[in-house]
Amino acid sequence: MTAKAERIAVGTVLGVAAVLWGWALGSRPLQPYYAAAVHSMSHDVAAFFFAGFDPAGVVTVDKPPLAFWTQTLGVAVFGFHPWAIALVQVVEGVAAVFVLHRVVRRWAGPRTALLAAALFALTPITAAINRDNLPDTLLVLLLLLAAYCVTRAIENARWLVWAGVFVGLGFMTKMLAAWIVLPGLALAYFVAAPGSRGRRLAWAGLAGGVTLVVSLAWPVVVTLWPGVKPFVGSTTDGSVWQLAFGYNGVTRLVGGSTGIGGGYGATVGAALGGGSGPLRLFDAEVGGQIAWLLPLALVSLVVAACRARGAAPHTKAGWALWGGWLVVGAAVFSFTGGIFHAYYTAELAPAIAALSAAGLATAWRWQRSSGSVRFVLPAAVVGTALLAFVLLGRTPEWLPWLRYTVLALAVLAVVAVLLRASRVAVVIGLAAVVAGPAAFVVDTAVRPVSVLETADPGAGPPSTDAVRTVVGLNTGAGAEAGYVRFIDGAYRLSPGQREVLAYAQASSTGVVLAVEGGTYGADPFLLNTDARVAPLGGYLGFDPAPSAADLPRWVAAGKLRFVLLPQVFLEIGRSASKQRTAAAVADAGELTGRIAWEAKHCRPVPPARIGPDAAGAGVLFDCGVRQ
Repeated sequence: MTAKAERIAVGTVLGVAAVLWGWALGSRPLQPYYAAAVHSMSHDVAAFFFAGFDPAGVVTVDKPPLAFWTQTLGVAVFGFHPWAIALVQVVEGVAAVFVLHRVVRRWAGPRTALLAAALFALTPITAAINRDNLPDTLLVLLLLLAAYCVTRAIENARWLVWAGVFVGLGFMTKMLAAWIVLPGLALAYFVAAPGSRGRRLAWAGLAGGVTLVVSLAWPVVVTLWPGVKPFVGSTTDGSVWQLAFGYNGVTRLVGGSTGIGGGYGATVGAALGGGSGPLRLFDAEVGGQIAWLLPLALVSLVVAACRARGAAPHTKAGWALWGGWLVVGAAVFSFTGGIFHAYYTAELAPAIAALSAAGLATAWRWQRSSGSVRFVLPAAVVGTALLAFVLLGRTPEWLPWLRYTVLALAVLAVVAVLLRASRVAVVIGLAAVVAGPAAFVVDTAVRPVSVLETADPGAGPPSTDAVRTVVGLNTGAGAEAGYVRFIDGAYRLSPGQREVLAYAQASSTGVVLAVEGGTYGADPFLLNTDARVAPLGGYLGFDPAPSAADLPRWVAAGKLRFVLLPQVFLEIGRSASKQRTAAAVADAGELTGRIAWEAKHCRPVPPARIGPDAAGAGVLFDCGVRQ
């Protein structure tokens, strides 16, 4: 492949990725929780630094700030629009494809690198996160930059320090999820770098120290901050360490109740990502997102391990890097017992793409020999096609002909091998391998209303009305449709909500309105206005931000007067005790306690006094006037 042809091919892959992920940029419904935080961060310096959910400084989001800093910079340039946030994600996603190409090129050459980049771009979960506003897009880019630095460190050990920097920045993006790749990065350097074992250990130790320093820099500053700061969301005590190693650490790995919502994790974790176990990555919730090439990648790794003796250092480094990345990551995501979302597996996509591309390239070279190894390529194609047939069969009403087409292509590829039509076999075989995931990606791009976080054609969003589920209310069959309505409604302020806000603004200073239920109540106000609206309780309303015991002090200090109880939480307040178990109420944290205090100590404002549509917004309590 000439240099010009390679540039054209790489540019084509990047261009296709940009089109797929940027299609209908302004019409997609982003995750309102994080979008609301970005809106707040674009208006307030303190909110920007702490990843504040609201401009009033009540609570932060449940992640560190780096991904939202980049999104906020996009908003600073273009103004606050969902498409401005989405554009940042597209740019980061396309950059990740390019970096993967450069990493694989140094390991396995230009053809394998081009194939790896294409397979990565055509991974369904990669398309899903790059069309959303989740921090995983930036996380993947940073980890790929770390991988690139490791491949350079084999020639110049100083690059290993930069690898530590990028992994540390990954921690500032999604905390412990970034450290999953560390074994693979360390193994790649150790097996391939020149010099004595002591020298390699010393450089690896230095890079590890840099990783630790960069990772913990922001948490240390937050901990030592001398002034007023928001409550750290999704914790019980406002500690950033509990967020990093509890809610986003131990709770994710083993379940339990470290931090807010432990029981919630046990209740809905399986529904979001399937039950833990060795086959989780192939189950109904996760398989269509990431599993298409997973067996091919694993088999390629096993074959490479068996033939590793005598390989060049760069070759060993590549297999060690991507193999360690995939094996450790797959083990973590398969057996984690806490809250698990299918989109977490986007972190595995680069390793799967790189290993699959290398395996296919190796099988292609073997196909030209006269021995039995020439049948490895058709065997790989047939095995991958059979898995695609199973995955496509889970959405039987969506393109029902596609799974049979994939099988037919695989059979034709085998026939072409038998006839020694090598180039025809490769073209048809690749078509069989990528047809399924590519169709998922295209569907995700052109679907009028993109389902958040996943790329499941024909399937609705997960039943994530978590507040109602945890407190024991029956969401019923309409929960999924209700979730779509919630996402859509978050980007619009209803007439009743506008009337409530105007009424509160006319009588308040400072925080003009507090809204119960966190993202489920406050998002429309935070996304559509610049008013100092305070979300009570963080993400799901469960955080002690404030606690029920804090409310009298907030009222006495003039910090709180009007509290809006949205309709869904009004139902919770009216629900009979027998409808909720003690465990469910306890897991709801301070939510039910605050609602009870507000109902007892604050006066409901008659809707007629607020406006003709106010009743639809919920109940507005005036806590400045005792009942």
